[in-house]
Amino acid sequence: MSHWIINKEWKKIELYFLYWTCYLLIFTIIQGFTDRDFYMVFRNELFSLTPKLIFVWIVAEKLLDDLLFTRKFVRFIAIYILLMAVFAFLLRLIDNYIILRYFLISWKKEQLLSIAPFLYNIIKLQFLLTIPFCLKLYRYLNIERTTLQQLRAEKDRDDKDPPIVNKENKAFLYIKCERRMVKLLFRDICYFEAQGNYLVIFTINGPFKTYLSISELEDKLPGAMFARIHRSFIVALDKVESHSSSLVMIGNKKIPIGRSYILKIRNCLT
Repeated sequence: MSHWIINKEWKKIELYFLYWTCYLLIFTIIQGFTDRDFYMVFRNELFSLTPKLIFVWIVAEKLLDDLLFTRKFVRFIAIYILLMAVFAFLLRLIDNYIILRYFLISWKKEQLLSIAPFLYNIIKLQFLLTIPFCLKLYRYLNIERTTLQQLRAEKDRDDKDPPIVNKENKAFLYIKCERRMVKLLFRDICYFEAQGNYLVIFTINGPFKTYLSISELEDKLPGAMFARIHRSFIVALDKVESHSSSLVMIGNKKIPIGRSYILKIRNCLT
């Protein structure tokens, strides 16, 4: 399992490396023809690459999964706008105090808070995010479509062969999500997270949100398959890929372990 996680992470790193390498080459060629100095363009872009890389990684790997795809739209927009402003300002600092001071000495400096270069940096950040955003959105929509197909298949199968609903052998959970009853198989569930009065169920096919307390849910789950590790989290034991005394890892998600649950989760996972 750990070998699979390492391979998955390396594949993502390789894709990002390829993306940024292509960006540097393409931008250098296009801008180099305009400025007639490929080396200068490449060097200047390389100096300002770190903030751009960090911005794209935060949005693509954190904000999209944790906020946008879990339908926390207002929080996503607010944090996204704040990040854009912060990183656009960081790029202005690099331009004014590194590139113009040490490399483009003959160029005229603009005021740090000039609107035009600030907007240019914002547009550039948006451009850099376009491909990672589209790829993540495509993957998410694919998962949503797969979920719908599975639900239809499950419904057709249940009509022909009703599932066993004995409490001890029950293999699924029905929840009310967006005004419809959704059947979730226990084997597809990764973890549950309480968010105020709501509960978000993260599955291999995407998240589902329902109005239910985590304590009510805990009574409905088989103890051999699930364990509560925090006041806000219940995890599927077979989905835990690694753990320490303070957290468990499920995919790329770090889930904290509450102090009162440390012994319980240790016994479940050993």
